[in-house]
Amino acid sequence: MDTNALVEYVAGKIRAGIARATIQEELLAVGWSEEEFLDAYQAGLVLCGIPVPTEGNRMMFSRKASTVDVVINFFSFILLGIVATALGTLFFQIVNVIFPDVLDMNNWYMESQTTSSIHYSIAALLIGFPLYFLALRLWFRKFREDEGRTESALSKGLTYLVLLITAVTIVGDLITIVFTFLQGEISVRFFLKALTILVIAGIIFGFYYLERRKIQYHSDVPRSTFQYFGRGVSVLVVFGVVLGFFAGGSPTTQRNKTLDQTRADNLNTLASCVEQYAGNLGALPLSFADLRTSSQYNYCGAFMQDPETGQAYEYRVVTPSRTEGSVQIGEFELCATFALASYENPANKGTAGYAGGTIWHEHSVGRNCDTVTTQLLVPNYPSQTPLTKAIDKQQ
Repeated sequence: MDTNALVEYVAGKIRAGIARATIQEELLAVGWSEEEFLDAYQAGLVLCGIPVPTEGNRMMFSRKASTVDVVINFFSFILLGIVATALGTLFFQIVNVIFPDVLDMNNWYMESQTTSSIHYSIAALLIGFPLYFLALRLWFRKFREDEGRTESALSKGLTYLVLLITAVTIVGDLITIVFTFLQGEISVRFFLKALTILVIAGIIFGFYYLERRKIQYHSDVPRSTFQYFGRGVSVLVVFGVVLGFFAGGSPTTQRNKTLDQTRADNLNTLASCVEQYAGNLGALPLSFADLRTSSQYNYCGAFMQDPETGQAYEYRVVTPSRTEGSVQIGEFELCATFALASYENPANKGTAGYAGGTIWHEHSVGRNCDTVTTQLLVPNYPSQTPLTKAIDKQQ
């Protein structure tokens, strides 16, 4: 039976006064789908003389959105959240790199966090944006090919929720900008971040405002308008990703940074091991072998090799023992080869810290050595810890 015959059959049943549920049960029993029944039932009603609305450019009968349509739309909103958050975070961190805050400039941990945020945002955009673009194409294609299709209440609700959130964000952002300006505290760093929020929220609001006119109200919005939105956002994403690679470094640069960080941490731990050995036994270990053979310090062996080459770090006793005031002290040197130059903080140079201090995190490219002075045979008082101070960084 073809479609026209099916419509005639359903129309005949309607004229005969057969209930809709009965007609549906009969058709589903012989293999017709529920969607095909709905189309045929609507067409049958038209054949029976039921008037059809003609306002706008609506088709003679509309069809409800399928479960696939709802899933695609819901999935697109999830991707929208991922893309918008990643794009905002990416530009925020780029601004942090180009216009650093004085409190963060000398903090290597903040630098590491910024780099991680940039790389995670780039990854989210490279995966999320193409999927979001594809989901929107599928969504618009379904309504372009079948203009009589109606969307679900969930899709409408989510879209208007997005419009509400972006509208409130735009208003709040503008209020903050004006207030900060009136307070005389506006800076380039703040202005660029506020502009980032305004642009992202404005693009989302504008796009979904036109989407409502096209999908819900069937207005004649040219397809090229949405294409311009897509191209503009694509350029913005590509621009952000390129800037992100310059600000956060390439994968090779990040790998070298991570290896150098591991080297610095290893040297910190080794310096702490040597200090504890000297404080307990009254003498510096002659080599790493003395630490390995001691049951108390054999755990230090896990930190004695370069993470990339596997070669042992260099250790040398500079001064086995000398008297300074009323205490005996010794000096030792640790050396490692670094892949990149670190950002040096002059305020921290030569200062004491935990397990060798911050000296290991300040280095140039290549072989770097640092000398540490430690107290020998420290009395085992509960409140007392080994005296550590870094001196004379040697390149």
